[in-house]
Amino acid sequence: MQIIPAIDVLGGKVVRLRQGNFEQVIEYSDDPLGYAKNYEKAGAKRLHLVNLSGAKNADISDSFLALIRRLAEETLLEIQVGGGIRTLRDIQAILDAGATKAVVGTILFKNPEAIRYAISLFGVDSLIAALDVKGKEVRIQGWQQGSGCDLFEACRLTEGIGIRKILVTDVALDGMEQGPNVGLYTEIKSRFPSLRLIASGGVRSKLDIQALEQASCDGAVVGKALLGKTISLRSLIESTFEKEQSSAIEEKSSNLAIRVIPCLDVANGHVVKGTSFGNLRDAGDPVELAKRYCEEGADELVFLDIAASAENRETAYALASRVADVVNIPFTIGGGIRTVEDARRILDAGADKVTINSAGVKNPSLFSQMAVELGRANTVCAIDAKRKSSSWTVLVKGGRVDAEIDAIEWAKKVTDLGAGELLVTSYDRDGTGDGFDTELLSKIKTVVSVPVIASGGAGTLLSFSDAVRLGRADAVLAASVFHFGTFSIRDVKLALAASSFPIRL
Repeated sequence: MQIIPAIDVLGGKVVRLRQGNFEQVIEYSDDPLGYAKNYEKAGAKRLHLVNLSGAKNADISDSFLALIRRLAEETLLEIQVGGGIRTLRDIQAILDAGATKAVVGTILFKNPEAIRYAISLFGVDSLIAALDVKGKEVRIQGWQQGSGCDLFEACRLTEGIGIRKILVTDVALDGMEQGPNVGLYTEIKSRFPSLRLIASGGVRSKLDIQALEQASCDGAVVGKALLGKTISLRSLIESTFEKEQSSAIEEKSSNLAIRVIPCLDVANGHVVKGTSFGNLRDAGDPVELAKRYCEEGADELVFLDIAASAENRETAYALASRVADVVNIPFTIGGGIRTVEDARRILDAGADKVTINSAGVKNPSLFSQMAVELGRANTVCAIDAKRKSSSWTVLVKGGRVDAEIDAIEWAKKVTDLGAGELLVTSYDRDGTGDGFDTELLSKIKTVVSVPVIASGGAGTLLSFSDAVRLGRADAVLAASVFHFGTFSIRDVKLALAASSFPIRL
């Protein structure tokens, strides 16, 4: 569960209201940026920024947009912004200023068609529904008016429109530090299990966070208790992180099998393999290899047309059709896919998923468009990462161009935009046999919730187990060791099983 610190801004100052009452204002600072930077230092990944002036006056001022821009420029925080959003233009303005998500309340009830249109324009992951409940009714207009909907009607409305994440605030508890309404959140999750739920209002301690976790909340906004220094943000984040770490392997053991995936890099109609994306050797016909791996027990296949971006030509759609005729397992195709229509043609030809790299870096909204039009589960982001000092940078154009984007930050961004899975390849380890970059994988897994496929560096059977145990990967992908007979699919699966990871035999 993610801990999200809140900063409420009124007239440029950091404030808190009691139960949304503008007559009961407590001022804390005239430096919201300073507070945000301190929250980031404490470990926060996301900030909940509330435009109280906008909520009160139904507008978004230039000074507030300037604050969003400074936050986006001077911190690495994901910024979700609410308050005063009344039109599509308002949504676009805050997203253009640097916010990653718009928290919509009044417009959701006043003009639901505008929200449907916003989903198509900006992507479903750019929107959060604000459901502020007082008694049984959801409140709007800065909590000053009733919406005419009770909370569960509002949840149905939200779900029907297509928003998948809701922020539910119990107005009676907001700013009171009396504990959250855990029973309410439990009922929401039982009735609407597909909605991702962020709880807000009343959090005062670690015990409250634990209760919200038990209620299956996906996040918790904390405001007054942090401003009043009742609790430490760092301690809250560390406590949830430790639980996540300790439960990661248990969750895999009890639920999901680790997937073993052969990768077929295709150039000019042949499977090739090299080192660090170069020195290529011919490994055979892609369709024949696909058929063999399917018979040997591969869980999935990945085909990457590694020449497509370099030669600026379309992906070979015929490959998808030929492979679909000979295998009965899921397969992914990538390379040279630049538009939703490119991706649609690949899926229509028989592929189960498509993977995007260079085109997504050039146009990140492509992930949102694909998630909405083709489905999040069909949308994979390929991240080719090269170590750069103490971090990793994203490579594009078949590894020849440094996009100068931090790989960890990019992983978080693309999954928020709509990517349903990540294919993470270490440029430094690719084809070397030195083992997967487990540090890179682990750091990415701390910031995303989608499955991650480990790629680049498979060399020993232990390296596959390390990718799961240390890197927390959900799937392991390899090429050379399979193509040239170092190991079989079964060898790898037995090694994973010997390390107590669930596999499909």
